Amino acid sequence: MSLQAYRALILRSNRFLGTALVDKKLVSVEQLETANEKLLEHIQNGDLRRANILHILLFEMQVLNEDAYLDAVVEQHGVGLIDLHGCQFRKFLDLKFDLTLCWATWTVPFDLVDDFYLMATAFYPSQPAVKFWDEKYGGSGHVQWYATSVKSLLGALERLEQLKDESERASAQQAAADKRAKIKGGSKSPMPSAPVAKG
Repeated sequence: MSLQAYRALILRSNRFLGTALVDKKLVSVEQLETANEKLLEHIQNGDLRRANILHILLFEMQVLNEDAYLDAVVEQHGVGLIDLHGCQFRKFLDLKFDLTLCWATWTVPFDLVDDFYLMATAFYPSQPAVKFWDEKYGGSGHVQWYATSVKSLLGALERLEQLKDESERASAQQAAADKRAKIKGGSKSPMPSAPVAKG
């Protein structure tokens, strides 16, 4: 999991979200400045899971009330709330998306219904994060957004990584089995020796 390719997206997404948190008076300017310093440290260390302003404010600094944050998102943007713990995670893999991008934007597509991509995000007030996915899927269908908690999204992403690893291992094992079967099927038994004529 490498974040350098998505560094600009991570920085833009977190900057917009931080501004929204200050505007809503959910954190102070000083708290945000401290969180931004920690964010840069996590990016420098290549720690994609912690390179997230919400994660820092909630768990490292413990200065953000997530319930108040989610209430503000729903009130301002009118999106629904979803808990991803009850979702069928194996179905997510069929959508063929890059999990690194999900970590970078703290957003995950969790279903496809007809032409509608259902998206869950902890970053809805962040315009760059939302715009990225709208543009990614907007050309082939519509996007329906839902807000979710950091713990809910974190659990979903960790479960997706586990399922992806299991799927890749199963595919590798199947490929190895197919190769062995092909080699075995391609080897021919030695031709029997011609009988020696007795005279």
